[in-house]
Amino acid sequence: MKTGFYYRCAALLGAALGLASCQDKGQPAASSATQPTPAGASAETKVSASSSAADTLAVADSLGHRVGVLRLRPSTQAAFAKLPPGPLPARPSDSENQSKVTDAPLPPGGQVQRRGNLLVLHPAQGPAVTLTPVPSPDGPAGNDNAYYYWGSLPQAHQWVVDVATDEGPAVLLVDQRTGRRTSLLGAPSLSPDGRYLLSVCEDVTSGSTPTNLSLYQCGGGAPQLVWSRDPQRWGPRAARWRDARHAVLQQAHPDADPNAEVATAAGRVPLTYAELELPAQP
Repeated sequence: MKTGFYYRCAALLGAALGLASCQDKGQPAASSATQPTPAGASAETKVSASSSAADTLAVADSLGHRVGVLRLRPSTQAAFAKLPPGPLPARPSDSENQSKVTDAPLPPGGQVQRRGNLLVLHPAQGPAVTLTPVPSPDGPAGNDNAYYYWGSLPQAHQWVVDVATDEGPAVLLVDQRTGRRTSLLGAPSLSPDGRYLLSVCEDVTSGSTPTNLSLYQCGGGAPQLVWSRDPQRWGPRAARWRDARHAVLQQAHPDADPNAEVATAAGRVPLTYAELELPAQP
């Protein structure tokens, strides 16, 4: 059994939240869709492809207490494309040449440094955070779990580190004030007011890594997990915020042919779009 960073993150999230408590709030109202629905799609997927239906998802906090209802409404590729992608550059681990993955440009001032294989971050308070590659317990020799600087989320006071493992990529946030670390399963997207952060990751083709959508609240300290959900029939590939309470998700769906080769299925992933509305906060 693999025990890498990625699956340890998934296990911790699942144990903390009791994900069985995140259930659909009934079935969405029936309506006629104006767009084709990918084969094998669930009620959630059908709602995303519909022009008028809406889906509601009840979510729970880390203690299993219901905290509100998320609303998913259909959106479009055009609406998604109009929204800003966020401050992060291209992800280092997305490099075409996987044998030569490098950091994104380091910020000036020396707060983030590359020292050989070490990535060193200097928060305003406390000791430096030194991230050291860890040999993979399951991979071939030299296949280390490595850390690459990805960028910064200034409003949340977080450095973003891309974590490359033999089981897939993960993300580490390092607080620029204290050095406190927060592990994410997926790519972070920060709300315009800096209050919330969505973490999205999906693997609908191979299933080798978790498919997850998580929300974190940002404030005076490290981001705090609010809720997490593992969609079963679609995966959040990307998230872009429209305003402080609404984000548009790019949803990836499994291939219509369950026996298709992974490489073939990955090249023709059906995509739909849905706008996520966060519950109103007191």
